Amino acid sequence: MNPVAALVAAAHRAGAVVLVDGAQAVPHMRIDVQALDCDFYAFSGHKMFGPTGIGVLYGKRALLAAMPPYQGGGDMILTVSFEGSTYNALPYKFEAGTPNITGAVGLGAAVDYLEGIDFDAAAAHEHALLEYATARLLDEIPGARVIGTAAPKTGVLSFVVDGVHPHDLGTIVDREGVAIRTGHHCAMPIMERYCIPATARASFAFYNNRTDVDRLIVGLRRAVEIFRG
Repeated sequence: MNPVAALVAAAHRAGAVVLVDGAQAVPHMRIDVQALDCDFYAFSGHKMFGPTGIGVLYGKRALLAAMPPYQGGGDMILTVSFEGSTYNALPYKFEAGTPNITGAVGLGAAVDYLEGIDFDAAAAHEHALLEYATARLLDEIPGARVIGTAAPKTGVLSFVVDGVHPHDLGTIVDREGVAIRTGHHCAMPIMERYCIPATARASFAFYNNRTDVDRLIVGLRRAVEIFRG
């Protein structure tokens, strides 16, 4: 978990404008963009149990007002003449054409759902699962190594297993009914930093339980048996 407020303050001292990618944070904690003092904050619908293909971009009003539209089309123009055009008010200036109406309805439902979540209890549950999964992984899977151990952590367990490619791990545990992600996780520079081609990653949310972790370990054992004998 990054110290976002401190990073934003440091960037502002250097004269930078700050965009925070909050896609991973929004489903797991309360976010106060004013407390963070970020200039922009973006997150996606599918990470918060909503539809794919839609998300949110928050921006400080003064910055959004000064920015030109990036796309033309219906509703982003207030007036049009041969002499010039006037852009619509915020947020319509940036929402050209027919909006993703069904996606917005679904995203709104996801927001309402998350508003009813006890995030403190959810975080405690996810942390307990992370500790349980980490202990079992290191105790029971030969050659397993956790990638990323700095505290504090969210419920994310990235790891490698000696002699088995992460993509193969993902394929085998998938057959056991467990969905994990494998690859560079949109983070190639950090993969290069650790000198590894990819990792396997198990992510926990409040709907997971220890049975899910147990099935993951069964799948990983199976992968080790297949590829290492």
